[in-house]
Amino acid sequence: MEQFCPRCHEQQVYKSNTGSIGRYAGLIGLLIANSTASYNCPTCGKISLEEFPEEFQSGIKRKRIFSIIGAVAVFALVIAFVFARELM
Repeated sequence: MEQFCPRCHEQQVYKSNTGSIGRYAGLIGLLIANSTASYNCPTCGKISLEEFPEEFQSGIKRKRIFSIIGAVAVFALVIAFVFARELM
């Protein structure tokens, strides 16, 4: 979803870097970190989600919910796999 900055209306916003979370927290940490990453404008800096148009906000909120559900599903599958191996 490409979106221009709601403040300056000149630059496209980008997601902030989640750093090396994927290396340390694995897939679950990466999914959660990406869902909570903030948006930045090269000119204006960090921009809160409330400053964006309503349709952009709803799309981002939907993506965040699906990312967190995906992280919980991956975690549940790993736990189920570990318990299934213990029973064998």
